[in-house]
Amino acid sequence: MNLLPLEALPGWPEPTHYSDLYMWLLMVIGPLAFGAIVTLLAFAPQLARGSRRESDEESKELTTLGQ
Repeated sequence: MNLLPLEALPGWPEPTHYSDLYMWLLMVIGPLAFGAIVTLLAFAPQLARGSRRESDEESKELTTLGQ
C-alpha cells in the first residue's frame, strides 16, 4: 500500500516496506481508538453524574407521592 514510490538518495539506507495491516493500524484504527479514549475520558464524569441524578430524581418523586 505504498502511495508514492519511495526512492532513497544515494548513500541513504533503503526504506522499509510496511504491510497493509500496519498502515491501517497507523492511519485509521489508531487515531479512531485514541479519539474514543479521549471522548470517554471527557464524558465519563458527566455519564457517572447523570445516572446518579436520575436516581435522586426518582427517590424525590417517590417521597412526594408517599406524602
